[in-house]
This record gives sequence, C-alpha cells and structure tokens, in this order.
Amino acid sequence: MTDRRSFLRGTSALIAHASFPQVLATFLASRSAVAAGQRDLTFLSRADMTRLAILVDLILPETDSPAATAAGTHEFIDAAMTACATSKQQSTFRSGLAALVADGFDSMDLRERIAWLQQRATTDIALPYDESFFKILKDYTLTGYFYSEIGATRALAYERVPGGYQGDMALAPDQKAWAI
Repeated sequence: MTDRRSFLRGTSALIAHASFPQVLATFLASRSAVAAGQRDLTFLSRADMTRLAILVDLILPETDSPAATAAGTHEFIDAAMTACATSKQQSTFRSGLAALVADGFDSMDLRERIAWLQQRATTDIALPYDESFFKILKDYTLTGYFYSEIGATRALAYERVPGGYQGDMALAPDQKAWAI
C-alpha cells in the first residue's frame, strides 16, 4: 500500500514537472494549431496513442463534464513523458503499453478493458511509483486533464478571480501591504 508521504512526493514531483513552460506550451500549441490526429508525436507511436486515448477515457469518462480525450489528456501525456518523466518511468510506461498489446487489449470490449485496468491497478498498487504503469498513467491523466481548459473550467469549480478583485484598498498608517 502506498503511504501518504510517497503519494504526495510523487504527485508533487509530477505537478512540478508538468508546470514546466515548454511542456504546457507544446501541449497548448498542439491543441490549437493542429488537428489532434495530425500533430507530431514525441513519445508514443500512433497505435500506442490510440490505446492511450482509450485508457484515459476509462479513467475519466464523459459524465457531466467531457471525457479526458476531449481535453487532449492523451496528447499531454505524450508531450510530458518526454519532457518530465525519468528514463525509468518512460521504460515502465512503454512496458505497460506493450503489456496491453500482449494481453489483447485491442480486441477487448469495454467491460474487459475496465477489468484489465482494474486488475493492473490492483497489481501495481504495491509497486514503487517508478515501476508502476498504473500510477504513472493515473498521475499524468489527472494532471493533464485538470491543467486543461476543459478540466479547469468544466470539471472543477472555476472562478476567474476568486473573491473578486479590489485594486484599491485603503491602508491604515504604518500598515503593511499584503503580499500576493
């Protein structure tokens, strides 16, 4: 079982890496400049990208907010794996995708795919982050989704300026200004 400290360490590292400007710039540019199926891939093959799109939609399906693929989460993962993941994490991720193929994922129906993912999650929970395909997949999926416009505005509660903007506040004599 993963302890809280390990989870927070892994999540913090992922969020820090995902916020690198070049990753986000690549992700946003690919979403707006080129049709999703035509952009250049940086880490995955087209076949693996198709499988990844299915996986991220299994993790975050369409509900009252759009599915993960609508937010381009699979494209984010492709860009982030090259720029943010360690070589061990990249190797684990590629091995996990290869296991999909070996287990016949492409010919499975929806229920079988969900069962496969649940089994993989159960198996991977005891593994360290760098050796767990499911932990890496889930972390990058959630980060990519909630960093996207769709995730930030339609899945989360979004307020453009939380609490409103008050640009001119009177200060008492000798009162310190607020740091932002």
